[in-house]
Parts: sequence; C-alpha cells; structure tokens
Amino acid sequence: MIIAYVSKADRECYNDLKNEYTDVKNFSHIDEFISFYAVSKNRDVVFIYRIDTKEELLKIKDIYFSSNIYIIVVGPDSTELSLLAGKIGVDAYVNVAKSGPADIKKLIDESQTIVKRRRGKSNISVFTGISGGVGTTTISMNLAKTLADTYLDKNVLFLDFSHTKAISNLFFDVINPKKTLIDILSVQELDVEEFFKNGLTKVYDNLYIIPGIQRHTEWEVLEKQENIQRFLNFINFIKGRFDYIIMDVGLFEDVELEIDVQEIADNIFVITEFNIPAMSILKTYIDIIDKSGWYTKTNIIANRSDSFGTVTHQEAKNILSQGLTHEFSISTAFPNDAKHLRECWNEAKLVTDIYPSCPFMEELNAFLSKFFPKDEMKSDQKTLQKRTPINNSLIARLKRWL
Repeated sequence: MIIAYVSKADRECYNDLKNEYTDVKNFSHIDEFISFYAVSKNRDVVFIYRIDTKEELLKIKDIYFSSNIYIIVVGPDSTELSLLAGKIGVDAYVNVAKSGPADIKKLIDESQTIVKRRRGKSNISVFTGISGGVGTTTISMNLAKTLADTYLDKNVLFLDFSHTKAISNLFFDVINPKKTLIDILSVQELDVEEFFKNGLTKVYDNLYIIPGIQRHTEWEVLEKQENIQRFLNFINFIKGRFDYIIMDVGLFEDVELEIDVQEIADNIFVITEFNIPAMSILKTYIDIIDKSGWYTKTNIIANRSDSFGTVTHQEAKNILSQGLTHEFSISTAFPNDAKHLRECWNEAKLVTDIYPSCPFMEELNAFLSKFFPKDEMKSDQKTLQKRTPINNSLIARLKRWL
C-alpha cells in the first residue's frame, strides 16, 4: 500500500506516517500525483489531498481512479465542500482541524476493507512460506481442491509461482504441460479463449490451473518488468471469471512480482513452523508486512504445530509483535499429520482425495469455514461505486507521462 498526499501549503504535514508505513510519498501539486499514479496503478493507494478552496477540490473531479484507490480530502469546515467531495467520489472528507496523523491513520486502516470490497466478489489469496518445506504447497493445493469440492457452484483457479519446476503440476496430473505460466504472457488481447489456448487448464469440474514453470530460466522471464505488468493485467481480467484464486508464491521474497501480487491479494497467508528458529525468521517478514500496510489481511499459519520443541501461541505472539504497532498471532495451527501427508506426497496425490477425514483435513476444513465462508462472496453494492470517467485532456496528459 502506498500513502500519497498532496499539500500545497504544507508538504510535510503527514511525515509522521513514514514511521508507520513503508511507502509514503508527498507532492506539492495535484499534477505531480497524477503522473505518479499513472505508473502505480497496480498498487493500493491511499490518496490524501489537502485543499483550501472549491477550485482545488474540483481538480480531481474528472480524473479516472481505479477501484484500488481510497481518497481522503482534508479541507475547511464546510458543508458545501463536504457534500461536493462525496458527489465526485471522495471516500472521506476531513475537517482540517480534526486531521492529525492519528485521525488519518485510522482512516487508512479502515480503507483496506473498503478497497477489498470494491474489487468485487472474487477472492484472491496468496500463500507464502518462511522457507522451503514448511507446507505452503501442500496447504494451498489441498485448499484449492477442497474449495472446489465444497462450493460446487464456484470456480476456483490455482496458480503455482515456484521458482523452479512446479511440483503442483504432478498433483493435478499435468505432468508434461505444453503450456505454462510463461505462455500466458504471449496473449495479446484479454480473451478467455486465448488464455485456454495458452495454459489455462480445467482439471476438475470447477477447478482450473495454469501449470507452473518447468525451468528456473522461465522465472527470469516472468520477472521482467514488461511481463510483470502483463501478468497483473491477466489477474485483473481473469478474477472476474473466478470466485477464488489461490496463489502459491513459495518462499517469501522481496521481489517486485511477489510484492505486486500480494498488494492485489485479499488475503495473505504466511506459513511457518512452530518453533523458536522459525519464529525468528518469520519476525523479519512480519516487520515488512507491518509497514507495508498488509497487516489487516495477513494471517499466520503454523504447520506441524504439535511437533517436538514447539512454542506456545502466547510465546509466538510475543515474539512476532515485539516492537511493532500491531499485534500478530497464530491464526491457524495444523497438526503434524505426517502419516497421511507423507504417503500422499510420495504418491503425488491430494490429501483431500485420499484421506478426506484425516487430522490435516479436519483442520483444513475448519480453516476453509473460517476464512472462506460462502456468504462472503456476496457483493456489497454500496462499495462498488464507479469513478467518474477520465476526460480527454487528462488522457493526453497520462499518455505523455507513460
């Protein structure tokens, strides 16, 4: 999440927010923000605009804002300006006398829930692990299949972002795929049929995948700047066709593709083991999550939680939250069900298909009910407001900047 504020009179008015968030930008003029926003369209943006006059407020009337931006206008104590702000799509109008950093921070925290609802009914969930072998792929694969089995009227898409050969291809019986994630990049126009020709694959009645990459060199192609944008365009298009998109991004890394994917996600699930060394590694990631503004949508999953040498939930909470503004605790703890998981892994079979009642699956079903309830898919129409279309002069300006 990016915090961007525009203030002609006082550019430094919200510098205190830099202590709370990773990306805080300040601009002295609205045109500076527009040029910045034009190249930051994949990120969630909280736009704080400090005004004194009606004319300044009207400068944002004809700008096209996508669903991932939350607009706060700080201005005089004026009913006229407040009503006008609401009419042109401003999310919150704040009296300048009541606009301290604490007040703005509260609005920023609330904005994430609103932005999530605006994106529509689809749910994008990212699963990432503190290291290899902690169970990220096992949990995310079986969740995708369980979602498809539980909600037969919903379409589920599973994506594997493995940096090497994607193991999930074996579990979904796509052993030597002719098309993978890389081929999605070759689609020039956003068209479902073209995506089916270039990797999108139906593996069960309502479960789809795009086979993961087969060689490490393909990941290097995927990370190129122009290809990252193409892939994000694909996600923004395809989410309108799927109710749930489950992404396994593997190891948590500070690389652009992962950052952008986690920015657009509705949920981030961080997989860890339940011991002191794992908690220490996880603490580093949690610091990043805290300052990135993702804390409202991040949940920590402890796998093999009853293994030897594990910590308590309270000990984990104390370690993870130390020195941070927000508290982090373990949301879900999976048991050490090695007997069933090892057999399924060796045979490249999904646990949900072979042992649907084993301890691992009991917890996975509880996890599904907690984080993916069916009634969550109902859209809140009040939050799906349309932004005012951009006018021709602004199109010309954006083309120059791009």
